[in-house]
Amino acid sequence: MSIFEWNIRAPKYDNLEWTNREQYMEIFLKMCGLKSNFRACDVGTGTGIIAQALAQYCQKVDAIDLSEAMLKIAESKRKSKNIGYKLMNAENMEFDSKKFDCVTARMCFHHIIHQEKAIKECVRILKSGGKFVISEGIPPPGARKFYTEMFKLKEKRRTYTIDDLVELLEHGGLNNIMIEVHKMPNVSINNWLANSGKSKAVCKKIYDMHLDCEEYIKRTYNMKILDGDIFMDWLIAIVSGVKPQ
Repeated sequence: MSIFEWNIRAPKYDNLEWTNREQYMEIFLKMCGLKSNFRACDVGTGTGIIAQALAQYCQKVDAIDLSEAMLKIAESKRKSKNIGYKLMNAENMEFDSKKFDCVTARMCFHHIIHQEKAIKECVRILKSGGKFVISEGIPPPGARKFYTEMFKLKEKRRTYTIDDLVELLEHGGLNNIMIEVHKMPNVSINNWLANSGKSKAVCKKIYDMHLDCEEYIKRTYNMKILDGDIFMDWLIAIVSGVKPQ
C-alpha cells in the first residue's frame, strides 16, 4: 500500500476490533521476553497499539512508521514519556547498530517491498542476544489460494506461511526460532471491511467472495453467517528469533 492509502486508512484503524484482542496481545508480549531495563523498537507501529503495550514493560520504546497520519494518531492517543514516535522506513532505519534489546513487527512485513533488506535492518539494530518478534496472519490449511486471491482485491501484499516466516528470520541471521500460532475466533468481516479504507464496491466484492466460497473454505475458517455479518477464525503466527552473541 502507498503512504497515501495508509493516510486515508489511519482514522479508522483503531476501530478494527481484532487489533486489541487481549489473548493475542498476551501471547505476543510473552514472546518478547521483556525486562524493565529494555529498550524496544516497534516497526510499522501504525497508531501505536503495540508500542503502548511494550512501554508498560520496557524502559524506552522507539516506534516507527511511514505514515504521518498514523503517527499523529499514535502521538495523540498513546502518548507516553517512554515512547518516541518517528517517521522512518523499515528498510533504512536511522538508528545506531546494536541499540535495542527487542524489535517487534506486527502485521507490517507483508506490506514491505524489500523484506530481506528490512529484516537485515531489524537485526542490525538489535543487540547481541536481542530478540526479534514478527506477527503475521497466515492462511489456514488448504486455504492459501482463497486467502491470496481475496487479499488481492483489498491491497497489494505478501502471503506468508510459517515456513516463509522462519526462512525470513533465518535470512536475517537469527537463531533459537520459536513459533506460536494463535487462533483468533469470531473476527467480524463487516468490522474489518468497514474500517479498511476501501470503497463500498471493493468491500462488497470481498464480502461476496467470503459468502460464495467453497464449503471446505468455510469449514477451515469455522465461518458463521449471522445478522448479515460473517464471522470467522483467523490464524495469526507469532515468530521470534535471537541475534547470536
